[in-house]
Parts: sequence; structure tokens; C-alpha cells
Amino acid sequence: MEDVFYLTRGWRNATYILFGAIICLFVTLLTFSFFNPFLKQGILFILPVSLIVIGLSVCAILQVNEKIFWDNDRVRKVSRLVNREILLEDIKGYKFAWNYLHIIPHKGKGKRILVSTYVCGMRLLHAELVARYPDLKQQKG
Repeated sequence: MEDVFYLTRGWRNATYILFGAIICLFVTLLTFSFFNPFLKQGILFILPVSLIVIGLSVCAILQVNEKIFWDNDRVRKVSRLVNREILLEDIKGYKFAWNYLHIIPHKGKGKRILVSTYVCGMRLLHAELVARYPDLKQQKG
């Protein structure tokens, strides 16, 4: 049996609207900076900042459809930018930090998987981890 966890519809829609608006704003700023004499003076600052913000916004929109798959032998994170997989026997533990659940593998067994706390079924995923693995944040304290 495989469980699938993904960002809730409300957060996905909010991300699309917010980052879509940011892209429109910075594309407009970039376009006007070539024609407006006042903005043309700051083109050396506006151009790189606008391109960076537009690039990061596109990355955020691409990441919004990420899915976490939990099955009998592994946990996988699949998205357009990041694909990771950890076998269940290679998981060292988990911890919460900021708005993310970190699934941490043993050293040399892969990279950690970050899961947003805004995914559908976070309680089920957390219960699966609690039943099998230690909370690494409590062990350090």
C-alpha cells in the first residue's frame, strides 16, 4: 500500500496567485526600466534583482506540485526540481524545524527529505514516523 502526500489545494492556489503576481510585477518593472528615463538610471540594479526574483518565483511554482510517496519499503519525494528517495531501513529519524518535517537518513544513505507541514495527511505521515523512528530533535536536548 502506498500513501501519497501533497500540498493542500488552498496553499497551492495561494502559491500560484502570489508568485504569479510577483512575476508580473517584476516583468513590468524590468520592461519599464528600459523605457522610463527615471528607471533607466537604475537598470544595473533593477536587471539582476528582477531576474533573480523572477527565477526564484518560477522555481517556487514548479515545486508546488511536489508529492511525497510512502510505501512498504521506501519514502520518495517527487517534484519537477527535486527527486529523492530513502529506503525505510536507511532512515535514522525525523525532526521538525520551522514549517518542515525533516526525514533524515543514516550517514551516506542519501539526502534528507523535507516535507512541508502544509501537506494533506501530515498527521498520518507523522504517526508513521513516530511509530518507527526516533525524534532526533528530542534526542539532542
